[in-house]
Amino acid sequence: MYTAPMNVRGIGIDITTVARFRPLARSPHAQFMLNTFSEKERVYCLAYKDPGPHLAGTFAAKEAVQKASGLFKLAPNAIEILRDKDGKPEVWLGGKRSKKFLLSITHEKTTACAVALYCL
Repeated sequence: MYTAPMNVRGIGIDITTVARFRPLARSPHAQFMLNTFSEKERVYCLAYKDPGPHLAGTFAAKEAVQKASGLFKLAPNAIEILRDKDGKPEVWLGGKRSKKFLLSITHEKTTACAVALYCL
């Protein structure tokens, strides 16, 4: 079991509709996809039969991370949401896993939501 650091500096939450991301799966090289999702994120999400919920969840996680930390100046694809070997989402910045965030993503057929804690 993981014990969270107690010095929480910020919390962020985001919710989005899955429907707006389903058409993007048919255009993986569209400018929005390239500007928003890293190559690793696109590969992960597009590997699913229905990539929409995974794209939406990843997007919501990026937004939650920005809200928790104030990293609004970073391009969305500079914040990577990757999964560890057990499938747990992790925040990666500059090609390195950030240990300053705790992240949870949930999605269902129509909605995706993410919550991020920024800890020091």
